[in-house]
Amino acid sequence: MRRTLGLATLVSLCLFAASPALAEEEAPPVFGLGVGVNLGNLFSGGAFASSPVGLYLPINIGKAFRLEPSVSYWYTDKGTTISAVNGLLSRSGHEVEATLGAFYLLHPGTPKFTVYLGVRFGAAWVGHDFADNNGTITSVNQNNFFFTPTVGLEWSVSRNFSVGGEAGPAFRFYSDPSSTVGTGLPSSKFGTGLQATIFLRLYF
Repeated sequence: MRRTLGLATLVSLCLFAASPALAEEEAPPVFGLGVGVNLGNLFSGGAFASSPVGLYLPINIGKAFRLEPSVSYWYTDKGTTISAVNGLLSRSGHEVEATLGAFYLLHPGTPKFTVYLGVRFGAAWVGHDFADNNGTITSVNQNNFFFTPTVGLEWSVSRNFSVGGEAGPAFRFYSDPSSTVGTGLPSSKFGTGLQATIFLRLYF
C-alpha cells in the first residue's frame, strides 16, 4: 500500500512539474520580426504598385488572432526605366508604404502549419520623376489608400522561425496627382489587382 501510494505521489509530482513546461512549449511566441518580398502585382487603374520588400512586425494575441503592422520603402534611380505612361518615360521614383493586418489563425492538423484569414489596410506615399522626348523633367506625386482581403499559409520550421506566403485582391483608391505641369498625367481614382508576398518571420 505504501509502495503504491508513494508511486502515485511521485507520478503526480512529475506531472505537476511538467505541466508549466508543456504549457510554455505550446504557447505561441507573442512578438516577431519578418521580411516580406512582393512577387509583383498588376493593377487596372492607378499609376503605381507596391514596394517590393517590407519589414513586418507580427503580434500574436493568443493562438487565434494576429496583428501585423508593416513598413516598406522603395527607390529606383535615374538609370532604371520604370514605365512609360502617356508618352512620359519614368526616370526615378520612390514609395513609402505602411500597413496594418488583422488575421484569424487556424491550425489544421498540426501546429506547425498556420492558415490565416483577414485583411490588410494601408497607405502609400509615392513620387516619380518623368522625362518627355525633349528631356523636360516632370515631378509627380500620387498617394493612395488600399485594403487587401488576404489568405496566408505559414510553416513553423522551429518555434522561433517560420516561412510562408499570402495572396489576395488589392483595392486601391488614389489621390489627385500633383506635378510641376498639372496636365496630361494619369489620374485614375481606383485600381484593383492581385497581390502576393512570401515571408520569413523570426519570433522572440
